[in-house]
Amino acid sequence: MLTLYVKTGCPFCAKVKNTVAEFGIEDQIEERNIADEGVVDELLEKGGQKMVPFLVDAEREVSMYESDDIVAYLKEHYAGD
Repeated sequence: MLTLYVKTGCPFCAKVKNTVAEFGIEDQIEERNIADEGVVDELLEKGGQKMVPFLVDAEREVSMYESDDIVAYLKEHYAGD
């Protein structure tokens, strides 16, 4: 299961979310909005920065910021799943 930290209205988050939809992997991603209570603290604990998007792939022990990096990662590991 992947966790994607996002913020409503963030164009970089939208880019990643569009990629998720394009690859049809919505069912593999838990989306966490930093506007929800406690999610910012969770994001800071996992990533250390209050920046989105932030992807956590617990299965592969990978976490990353930067929408372009996340899109490339999803393309490499999840496109066509």
